[in-house]
Amino acid sequence: MNAAVIGCGNIGGFYDAPTSHEILTHAHAFLDSSKTNLIACCDTNRDNLEKFCNIWGSQIHAYTSVREMLQNEKIDIVAIATNTASHYEILQEILTNTKIKHIICEKPFVSNLDEYEKIYALIEEKNPNLLINFIRCFDPSINKIKKLIQDEKLGKVLCFSSRVNKGLYHNGSHVLSLVEYLFGEITDFKVMDATIFEDDAYGSFWMRTKTTDGVLTNFHGSEFSLFEMEIIFEKGVVKIHKSGFDIKAYIAKESKKVKGTKELRLYKEYPNTLQYYAKNSLNFLLKKNSKEQMESHLKLSHKLLKIKEELLS
Repeated sequence: MNAAVIGCGNIGGFYDAPTSHEILTHAHAFLDSSKTNLIACCDTNRDNLEKFCNIWGSQIHAYTSVREMLQNEKIDIVAIATNTASHYEILQEILTNTKIKHIICEKPFVSNLDEYEKIYALIEEKNPNLLINFIRCFDPSINKIKKLIQDEKLGKVLCFSSRVNKGLYHNGSHVLSLVEYLFGEITDFKVMDATIFEDDAYGSFWMRTKTTDGVLTNFHGSEFSLFEMEIIFEKGVVKIHKSGFDIKAYIAKESKKVKGTKELRLYKEYPNTLQYYAKNSLNFLLKKNSKEQMESHLKLSHKLLKIKEELLS
């Protein structure tokens, strides 16, 4: 399948290189896969295009116009890695004027509810194989955590807590997608404390799912990236740290120091499979073709937009 990357920034092609062990960019995922051939890229910044082609291949056709690229190239699969404000027009162009079936779109999906409703109508009409790139939902080690929960290896889940920086609609959406993936649909969401900064929400938020409840705290102003979640079970704890690159489970055992009490000891350390997140997402799109997952992430995107617009108003 002929592939194209729209948006030649970090996630599009600059987080890694063809020789990197990690597969963190859409360009690398397309290069690595035996099913895809990266033939084109598009960005409004000519310097980014030049840098992208220098890294991923001088044979790649570079464009500054999405429409021109789609008209001139026979593309089967596309990754949209531009800023959120541009997603609506790009998705509309692809769904209206091409027969491209396979689409990876970075999150957040679109900017507002009006854009969402129009794109959702096109999705229902055109029936694409669309993946919104909530990367942790496609991670093999997270799949093992989900099975750990289902099998009740550490007992029932009691609650969870999570901490991220950047906005609720941006990095916070990764938490909400992971919460729904692990515990089921979020049925209640309450703002405990929030402030608006650069068109997004920061503060403390409580949510309930079909099986448990928990909190999300986010903040701005830090000079580092943060994504952490801790899941408390009857008999242990799972810690998802370092953005998800470090996942460990702990189990309660009789304390060696204080008789009659229990302490947490390492139960299992999970492989760092998130270092292949672009590959994981592409493989999920091409192998599983999950309409259920697509609908779940579309519904979550709609829910997030409603929360965002209510807070902004």
